Amino acid sequence: MKTYILTENHTPDEMSLHGLLPGLVRMPDEVASRVSPNVRSLVRCTSGGRLRFVTDSAYLKIDVTLEEEAPNSAISVTVDGVFNGHAGPIGYEAKEWDGKFDLGRPGEKKTVTVFLPRTGHPTRVVFSLPDDATVEKAAPYKVEKPIVYYGSSITMGAICTSPAKCYTALVSERLGADHVNLGFGGSAMGEREMAEYIAGLDMSAFVLDYEHNAPTLDHLRATHKPFFDIIRKAKPTLPILIVSRPDTDADFMRCYEGRRIIIDTFHAALDSGDRYVDFIDGSFLWGNYDRHLCRCDDMCHPNDEGFARTADVVAPRLASLMKRCGVSEVEPDGRDSIFRINI
Repeated sequence: MKTYILTENHTPDEMSLHGLLPGLVRMPDEVASRVSPNVRSLVRCTSGGRLRFVTDSAYLKIDVTLEEEAPNSAISVTVDGVFNGHAGPIGYEAKEWDGKFDLGRPGEKKTVTVFLPRTGHPTRVVFSLPDDATVEKAAPYKVEKPIVYYGSSITMGAICTSPAKCYTALVSERLGADHVNLGFGGSAMGEREMAEYIAGLDMSAFVLDYEHNAPTLDHLRATHKPFFDIIRKAKPTLPILIVSRPDTDADFMRCYEGRRIIIDTFHAALDSGDRYVDFIDGSFLWGNYDRHLCRCDDMCHPNDEGFARTADVVAPRLASLMKRCGVSEVEPDGRDSIFRINI
């Protein structure tokens, strides 16, 4: 058996790591510490983290060890962009687990993407393949500069059954783009320190989606436009997609008032001559029919169907915005229907 080991300090030479910094964290500890204690803790969750490689193996075995027990910390695998399966805990806590994935015919090269756990911090991930299998780095994403997403637990991927089914992953993979997930469950408060950090990132587009965690409308009003303005000042031509919350059914008046605040940010940008911005009304992300099929029992978080419908709306709008702003590499690759069927 041929093995490759991912740790906090080592990525196998034959594989490429995406969405994470050294140490398998989503942003530097010193920056996260200035934002809030919660964010400092949550950056160790590897939401959006991926390992990519090309192999001709018929199967892949993965053994995962987390820093401590964590719920809903499954891993996902896609093969040539199509969802292949997941392994690990959904709905219960675990520190160690393993899974085996059928990759297809032996001898045929395919691009494998392993999505690391949404929650929990891996300290050791072992990839095992047959001795005669070849393993090499995958080609870079068509859009090498990542799309950066900032938002709440929904952005982070709660409560999808696999990290590959989070809308951020679905959208980015469809567009052939690398991505960084800066979703922080219950802790995306639009802090200035977070905006300043994001403003310094080298990215192809930015998605601003944190309304859900604003504790009050006054807080949203006081933070939303300043957050946008910090990033726009640093990146005058960066494509920025602003999104309002999708779960508008339970308290629609509160959501409509929040949406108005967010639209004010969008309109102010347009009034200033900004042509690198777009807005999606979150109330349309789950469609107009059978919306109850899109959310979990908590009436808040989307399930896999909700994430899929969200991606169906966000992907073409974000692709259009990026192309309009000069990101010529972005191009929906025709796999939308395959993604939609296999979720």
